[in-house]
Amino acid sequence: MKKLLYICISMLLCGACERDLMSYEGTEAVYFAVQSGNSWGSENDWPYMPYSIAEFGKIQEDTMTFLVKVMITGPEKDYPRPFKVVVNPDSTNAREGIDYEALADEYVIEANSSSAYIPILLYRQPEMKDDTVTLGLKLLANDYFSLTFKEFEKMDAYTNGDVVFDKFDATMHSVLIIDVMPEPSQWSDFEFGTFTQKKLNLMCQELGYTYADFENSKKVNYLEQTVISRKFSAILNEAYNNGEPILEDDGRLMWVNGCVYANGAYPDENE
Repeated sequence: MKKLLYICISMLLCGACERDLMSYEGTEAVYFAVQSGNSWGSENDWPYMPYSIAEFGKIQEDTMTFLVKVMITGPEKDYPRPFKVVVNPDSTNAREGIDYEALADEYVIEANSSSAYIPILLYRQPEMKDDTVTLGLKLLANDYFSLTFKEFEKMDAYTNGDVVFDKFDATMHSVLIIDVMPEPSQWSDFEFGTFTQKKLNLMCQELGYTYADFENSKKVNYLEQTVISRKFSAILNEAYNNGEPILEDDGRLMWVNGCVYANGAYPDENE
């Protein structure tokens, strides 16, 4: 999966060039303004990115409304101004109506505003677990906005991230759609055993947590980890004692600390 992401990201660098965003303050132009960086930073110092990653692995729902930020240069106006975004076929393997809902005919920069968010409805598909599905977006010029930022160069104040692109075309953006759940920072091997997406999803479903909770040290601290394992082991033990054990995808018994069976055991090993 990582290799697939690296390939997709590398392809986004094609057509890059060399001008700075702030050179165009007087021009009424529209550009993609998606930023991403280190968790301790913010949009005040995160780098601008030519791609976003939509991660179904972090949610339980089968649909997701993914927001892509767009900004304008030039003065704000006291009336709304439309702008247009289309799918870029050259960088898209996502299927309209299957992987994503068709885009609107136009979007709007509201009055007295300099930004907007494009909401894109995405649909979870089985192949997203193994392959990266890419939705390429492209801005079009209209009577209100030009496309100055086909030439965009990084700004020194916006580099607080592991990935910083020197050059890219900010009139284009790619949404990389995957369904892989990374192990969250507050996962405890001692309390929860080996991490699996299936186990965490069931924990969240049964106990009312979210993936974001398991990324939050204030929400899921050491004490809360113990509480979770006790509550969830009771659910697993009840299913096991009723003759309907809950299994991992590899056939092993799902385990957390407090289960009446051994970690890593198969059902027939406990008969």
